[in-house]
Order: sequence, then C-alpha cells, then structure tokens
Amino acid sequence: MVSWPFLGAVLTLALLAWVGWRVLGRWRRWLGRVGLAVAVLLSSVGVASAVNRYFDYLPKLGDVVNVVDGERNWPSYESVVALPPDQVLRRYPQGLTAHLRVPDRGSGFGPTEALVYLPPQYFGSPGRRFPVAYLLHGAPGVPGDWFRGGRAGRLGARLAAAGRPLIIVAPRMSRGWLDDSECVDSVRELAETHLVDDVLPAVDGALRTEPARGARVLGGMSAGGYCALNVGLRHRALFGTIVAMSGLPRPTYAGGLGALFGTGPGADVKIRANTPADYGAALGAGPPTRVWLDCGTGDAEILGELRRLAVELRAAGLTVEVHARPGAHTFRVWRPALAEALTWATPGLGSGAG
Repeated sequence: MVSWPFLGAVLTLALLAWVGWRVLGRWRRWLGRVGLAVAVLLSSVGVASAVNRYFDYLPKLGDVVNVVDGERNWPSYESVVALPPDQVLRRYPQGLTAHLRVPDRGSGFGPTEALVYLPPQYFGSPGRRFPVAYLLHGAPGVPGDWFRGGRAGRLGARLAAAGRPLIIVAPRMSRGWLDDSECVDSVRELAETHLVDDVLPAVDGALRTEPARGARVLGGMSAGGYCALNVGLRHRALFGTIVAMSGLPRPTYAGGLGALFGTGPGADVKIRANTPADYGAALGAGPPTRVWLDCGTGDAEILGELRRLAVELRAAGLTVEVHARPGAHTFRVWRPALAEALTWATPGLGSGAG
C-alpha cells in the first residue's frame, strides 16, 4: 500500500521536473551543443592521453603544463651557483637540472637557453671538471623532452651514484616546438654553427667541463639522432663519442631539401655534405671516434639504413656499436637506449682523453 506522503512526494517531484523541462525548453538545443562539445573534448583528451601513453612523452600532468608555459619549472644556473655548495647538496642530493643561458656569439641564431643536469659531485668537489653529454631533441620537440620522456636527470643521478658523474646538456636547436632545423646551416638559419660556436663555448665557459673531444658525447633521438650523427661526423675534432637513436642518416626536412639548402649552384654539394649515408664511406683518417647506433625494430627502414652505415663507418676506422630493441619511434626505445649508451660511453670519458 502506497502512503499518501510518499505519493505526494512523487507527484511533487514529477511536477517540478515537468516545470523545469518547460522552462529549460528554449535552452535544450544550446545544452545539447554544450554536451556535444564536452563529449568531443573528452574524446580528444582520451585520444591524446592514449597517444601520450604510447609515446611516453609527458609522463605527468605537470609536464604538459611545463611545455605550454615555456618549461620554467627548472631554476636558472645563476640562481643555483649563487647558493653555498652545502646548501645545494642538501636541497638537491641527487644533482639538479637548471637553465643555462646561451648567448649568440655570431651565428645569427639568436640567444637561447639549454637545460643542464649537474651531478652532486659538481657541488661536492668544487675543483673537479666533468665530461659532458650533449643531447639533441627531435622535431617537434624541445630540450625538456630529454628530462621528461627521456628521464635524463634520473639517469645522470644513477651514473653519479655509480661513480661516473657527468654533465648532461640539452640545447635548444629550433625556434619553437614545431620548428625543424635539422641542425644544419641552411638557407633559413645556421643551426650547426649555433651548436658549435654558441652552445659549446657557453657550456665550457660557464660550467666546469673537461673541454676535450674525448670528454664529449653528442647524442640525439629521431631528428636529433640525425643531427648527432651528422654534426658529430662533420666535427670529429670536437666530439669523441656519437650516440644516434632512431635517426635516418640523411636529412628529411618536411618542406623538401630545396627549402633547406636552396636550389641554386652548390645546393647538391651541401646536401651530400650533410648526408652521412653518402659521405660515411669516404671519411678520411681522423681522431678515434666511437659511434653507438640504436633503433627500435618497429623502425625497419631506419634500422636498415643504420646497419648499412655501420659497415661503412667501420671500414673508415670508426668503432661502431649497433643495437636493435623491441619498439618503435618512442621514448620506450630511447630511454633505455640512452641509459645503455651513456653507461657504455662513460668509462672512456674524461681524464684527459684526447
């Protein structure tokens, strides 16, 4: 048996619902559109989240914000070195990552900033100098990619704890997240000159580095892998070790190589001079150089070209390691590749190496 109070409550709620529906009638279409927009947004976020999980690019929500706000979550190098070393060690017992200013010394690229990881020994041993690993980002990409998806700071801390401390530098090699400089001196900008003439002197001038080729590693992934391979081979007098991950041994500018190197006389020469697949076999005698080539098995084309290049580089007298690991074009490949490559590289770094 239904009680009257209960029935009255039901009838009252029904009446209120009918009145509300009539009042909101004129807004139903608008609410529907809002609902559709929200559904599309949530769907897009879901897809983006799935893509992000696959590429392992921005592990935390804060990382997304840091890309948008210019990655200002890291302190400046100047603010860190202004503190007493013991205070820095208490605050950052595993080392720290900071921004370092890179002035334009004539390249025309403009002033930039690099991200640098400094091991705890940097502050615990004030008179000590350290080898440097330079890591070049991909396109699209920014220096912070190495410290988010690549977890370069964590790797630096592990190496430091194992008695292999080194400085890790991720310079900005583009004018924006979507810009692709290919790290070459193109008709648009002198990115290679920026790295060689701006970044290296800025790092060696501001930080306690070992400024010798044998104490420098040049590494990169994807487009940055091509950059590391090309710039490293073109400047063997500056870099003793090259780490190229998932990068083709040739430029692949989206706008075409004519837009990168021009179409006038000499353009073909510039293209060949920036194509390791073309000049690798013709490399002359030079200082001892170690090369680590790494790629996911899902990047079959890249892996095949790197294996062919390895044969040519070995014939030219370079020490070459080739590593293939499960995966494709993601940090799930590059993160372990970087850890293995720097672990392999660090025993021979520094200590007056040539």
